Amino acid sequence: MATPLALLMVEDSDMDAELVMLCLRRADFDVSMTRVETAEEMREALLEGSWDVILSDYNLPHFNTNEALALLKESGLDLPFIVVSAELGENAAVALMKAGAHDYVMKDNLLRLPPAIKREMSEAEQRRAHRLAVEALRESEERWSFALEGAGYGVSDWNIKTGHVLYSACWASMHGYVEDEIPQTLRGGMDLIHPDELPLVTAALQDYFAAAMPRYHSEHRIRCKDGSWKWVIDRGMIVSRDEQGQPLRMICTHVDISERKQAEEELRILNEQLELRVEERTRELRRAMTQIIESEKLASLGVLVAGVSHELNTPIGNMLLAASSLAEKLNEVSKLIDTGKMTRSGLVHALDECAGVSQLIVRSGGRASELIDSFKRVSVDQTSQRRREFDVRMAVQDSINALGGQISRAGVAVDNRIPEGVRMDSFPGHLEQIVNNLIMNSLAHGFEGCANKHIVINGHAHDGLVEFVYTDDGIGIPAVLQHKVFEPFYTTRLGQGGSGLGLYIVHNLVQGIFKGSVRLESEVNQGVRLYFSFPATTPRMS
Repeated sequence: MATPLALLMVEDSDMDAELVMLCLRRADFDVSMTRVETAEEMREALLEGSWDVILSDYNLPHFNTNEALALLKESGLDLPFIVVSAELGENAAVALMKAGAHDYVMKDNLLRLPPAIKREMSEAEQRRAHRLAVEALRESEERWSFALEGAGYGVSDWNIKTGHVLYSACWASMHGYVEDEIPQTLRGGMDLIHPDELPLVTAALQDYFAAAMPRYHSEHRIRCKDGSWKWVIDRGMIVSRDEQGQPLRMICTHVDISERKQAEEELRILNEQLELRVEERTRELRRAMTQIIESEKLASLGVLVAGVSHELNTPIGNMLLAASSLAEKLNEVSKLIDTGKMTRSGLVHALDECAGVSQLIVRSGGRASELIDSFKRVSVDQTSQRRREFDVRMAVQDSINALGGQISRAGVAVDNRIPEGVRMDSFPGHLEQIVNNLIMNSLAHGFEGCANKHIVINGHAHDGLVEFVYTDDGIGIPAVLQHKVFEPFYTTRLGQGGSGLGLYIVHNLVQGIFKGSVRLESEVNQGVRLYFSFPATTPRMS
């Protein structure tokens, strides 16, 4: 069953309050929460409500944790007070603990909050039991002793004036001793404290007597009779003073917390092991992702090879056909000359035909040479990742030329409107890869069922930036899916040849290589618009 929890929260953020509520409900708390933001609201809540715990942000616009602690002290209530903050330095945390806060939890680690609340509620309950026990002690020593010993608490009763300390039977037996085996002095108990914690215990006592702490509180190890060490928590308070206000008597409870400490240590070790496993898995995933991306780059280059090969078939085929036709015509002319049947008009006609065929060979050869040059630039840039100064229009056009086969077969018109003279000092291969992936993504996903298929790439340079816009007039992307398009492996063609890495690679190249930004705008049946902004000179890696 859920644990009821009456929660008073000092917080000005609705979102942070909701996150805390969600965390506590997941930890099986039945929470009833009141949130305050000012001193007046907190004072009223303390007067009117009955609370199990107070959670406080460190610093609000008109209120802070120190003021909240002061109000709690002023109310006279003993409630667990836990600081929940996004930013809290070590010095501030120590100061708050000294001021009366019981614990602090960072907002990025809310998993610590439920156990901290349970622990502090348990300790608050113990403090209430302690107060009841002290009150019973004032009425009757026997009733007091019976109450604490029966609860399993060890008790030490320190007569500060005489220096005598009574360690109860439960206190002694908790560590395997009988009462008369422990010297009935303060030093008798101090000698059993672990050397590592002895300075902390002494400092805690000094702080309490100097009124720097509302009550004495210390967690430390005690040496047992068999030589082992047991973790305990001591809480104490001065129960009587003389007429001048000097302390006369101090009572401390002594509780075995070894199981809790063991559980905390096991949890710490488990967390360390978990962090190591997560770190190793993260490294493995990064290596795998790098390999996948490299494979995708090679696959993209393979698409270019296939496309260029297909495009080269046409001009080369034309050249072969024209060359063979030219050879046949020349052979025919040669025979007519040998037989003396060649007329002047026939020779002129034959020369005109040969000239036309030779022009076709020249045009086809030029087209083949242009395709080969574009592909060479694209392939060298993409495989070498070479940095150089280049013209953006030419780099984009090389990609369009290399993809000419796929573009033509898809019936898409690609319009490169980037003016000449827009230059970058960067990695042209990566820019070409971005253009390749954008065009291939449009061909694969953007024009299904569309009659007119048009892609426009525009761009310009200003103030040290190069900006270009990629637009297609296809089917667009629904708003609910737009936040996913740059995620790895997201594709609407799973199992149909889509890897889901095209736009993910685009996003990584834009941010990781060019140190730029990309923004998507799209509506259903209104196409896609991608806005890119890069530094004209890519920052060099330090």
